[in-house]
Amino acid sequence: MKIDFMNNMPLYLQLRAILKENIENGTWKEGTMIPSELELVNYYKVSRVTVRRAISKLVEEKYLVRRPGFGTVVYRNKASLSHFTQIRSFTNEMKEIGMKNKTLESRLIEIKADEELAEIFNIPVGMNLYNLKRVRGLDIPIVYSDTYLYPVTKFPNDEIFLKGSLYAFLTSHNIFFNNFEEIVSAVKAPKEVLEKLKVDKDSVQLKRVRHSYNDQNQLIEYTINYYNAEMYEYHTSILYSKK
Repeated sequence: MKIDFMNNMPLYLQLRAILKENIENGTWKEGTMIPSELELVNYYKVSRVTVRRAISKLVEEKYLVRRPGFGTVVYRNKASLSHFTQIRSFTNEMKEIGMKNKTLESRLIEIKADEELAEIFNIPVGMNLYNLKRVRGLDIPIVYSDTYLYPVTKFPNDEIFLKGSLYAFLTSHNIFFNNFEEIVSAVKAPKEVLEKLKVDKDSVQLKRVRHSYNDQNQLIEYTINYYNAEMYEYHTSILYSKK
């Protein structure tokens, strides 16, 4: 589509329609950065004011989101979030809306349980645990995960495991969960998390803490997730059954 300079419709509304079409038809993928203002000015032969007004409209309509110091990225289609369920791995959440996530950073180490972790897992202080830290998202970070794992198996420190789905690995080793507990809150995340998510120090993140138990009621996974609130929404459905 091109700008029609003979059309009475304001140029910024024409440009808004063109940019919106690029998002809806998949030319610009969700979570990716759009061309810069200057690139749009040169391509569509309009002023910078026109470009900014068009982008501002799409930001208001939740098609785009501005990332200071980074650029403007395509926001998720809100309607596509309606199928999110309460207990899902991040990998499966992305699959549910037809998006393939990336593991941007990942590190696995063995640690000794301190008093806090020993109490959480109901184990002796000093017992071995695994600690898996990951940053995942699309072309930009969406979630920082700090996961502690009970040593039900040996977790390999290789690229396949570090960049793959944790839950897929567990099920492939016949490790299944019987019960989950989650706590969700809005917080100002620690400095390390803000740096990993590349968000402003004054922004608020979605904190999602998960406890995952096996059928012997042993805690296997304890994960603290921090989500970039500009790029993630938490949806759940509750079925009420009247007795």
